[in-house]
Amino acid sequence: MRIAIWSPLSPAASGVADHVAESLPFLAEKADLVAVVEDPSAVDAGLARDVALVSPDRVPPVDVDLYPLGNSPAHGYAYRAALDRPGVVVLHEWSLHDLVWHETVGRGDVAAYLREMRRDHGPAGTFAARQVVRGFGGDLPARFALTGRVLESSLGVVGTTRFVVEQALRRLPGRPARHIPLHALRPPEPLPDRARARSALGLPRDALVVTAPGLATRARRLDVAVRALARLRKQHPLLRLVVVGPVDGSLPLEAWATEAGLGGRLIVTGPVMMEDLVRHLVAADVILALRHPSRGEMSADLLRSLAVGRPALVTAGTPATREFPEGVVIPIDPGGHEEAELEAMIDALARRPALCEAVGRAARAFVRERHDPQTLAGRLVEFLAEVAPGREALGRRLVAQRAHDGTLLGDLLEEVREAAQEVGLAGASLGAEEPLATLVGGRPG
Repeated sequence: MRIAIWSPLSPAASGVADHVAESLPFLAEKADLVAVVEDPSAVDAGLARDVALVSPDRVPPVDVDLYPLGNSPAHGYAYRAALDRPGVVVLHEWSLHDLVWHETVGRGDVAAYLREMRRDHGPAGTFAARQVVRGFGGDLPARFALTGRVLESSLGVVGTTRFVVEQALRRLPGRPARHIPLHALRPPEPLPDRARARSALGLPRDALVVTAPGLATRARRLDVAVRALARLRKQHPLLRLVVVGPVDGSLPLEAWATEAGLGGRLIVTGPVMMEDLVRHLVAADVILALRHPSRGEMSADLLRSLAVGRPALVTAGTPATREFPEGVVIPIDPGGHEEAELEAMIDALARRPALCEAVGRAARAFVRERHDPQTLAGRLVEFLAEVAPGREALGRRLVAQRAHDGTLLGDLLEEVREAAQEVGLAGASLGAEEPLATLVGGRPG
């Protein structure tokens, strides 16, 4: 089976791109792969050993196209291809709002953004879109996923969390969908012990080290963590909060630490190589992996933390709790007592090393069994083989549905489809195109 996988690759600034790059050797064992990237010459040379690299205008004949989409501009070319060349879409989170914004407003087409918001989210989407365009949107974009267009243009959908699959099936009942979790690469063995890892990183040997790996954004609840940890200073004088990875430029981490009195106990590493990331995970007593609001995503850095056997605090009600059995992660309620609960749980773990070890062992065993990259690559190829046989006929029909995009007839058809979806007729053939074309003086496609 030959697969074209459309995704940016390292050094592109995309977590999805990193995950795809890690999966290439395992997929290449089970299928004939070609990776479609905007500029093959810009991709790290080492990746060419695992897969042939081609530009979008030089894609050879394949059995199916695979589109792992991230919510960032780096995936714009793949998003456009997914609409014009239907294949299987892989969603790592439910929202593609930032990507669609870039593909519309970012290209100077505000009207297209308004149409997409109306199409996916009705009158509320239209109102929110106008606020966002005027600069008054605040956190509104997080509430409007804008996944409808690409899902309706797909042959099938893969979700890396159950939440994403459930949302996709609600949007497109009957369309092939499969839950295939993120893989977790096993860290190099043997792992350094905690003492050596701390020595290499310059961390106090006897400190209580709470580590937050991954891109630091407001959703990571670090403001709450800073205040909770500041109150633990008396009980744990050597306490350190280590933020490992890049930091959103708008995040006032240092100001939060100063205001709370955490002071020099906050360490921000910036981007690190994988070897140092593993050292930081091993050096930690507790992993902080809170995320609220969540867009239905799973953190690869959380999986890496569990794979090295560290207890992780996650936000209750998110995929980080729903995807794991009880005892693998420790949920923290994001409600009004979040800060106090976080403080109490970190203190309890610090005072009960046996509990930390027990949770870590359960986490390591579960992740190594259920998130094995070779097994998950096999499941993905099996799903693609199920979808591929009907690719050409369904693909032609899906492309034909977009013939009137941006026209009055197209807008009317979208209104009919939206109404049909609201009454449970999503995907039904309604026969509306011909009478609506007559109404507006056009002709059906």
